[in-house]
Amino acid sequence: MTDSTKERWETIFTDFDSSGLSAVEYCRQKGINRQVFYNSRWKPKNSTARSKSACREPLSPFPDPAGLTLTLTLRRRY
Repeated sequence: MTDSTKERWETIFTDFDSSGLSAVEYCRQKGINRQVFYNSRWKPKNSTARSKSACREPLSPFPDPAGLTLTLTLRRRY
């Protein structure tokens, strides 16, 4: 990614963060491909090598619009 492309995405993400819109709605209004948006937002700083911890990051970087939190508890059966 070139410096000008990085700057463009930084501007987009700053605008998105202050918009109050969901990622889906923001991308629709701005004509941005959602998958490109997600990939650009969460692309590792060093894109040549992904760390194992990157696999543990949440799938969706955006909060639930309903403000709900889902907690999954696994229990062993004996």
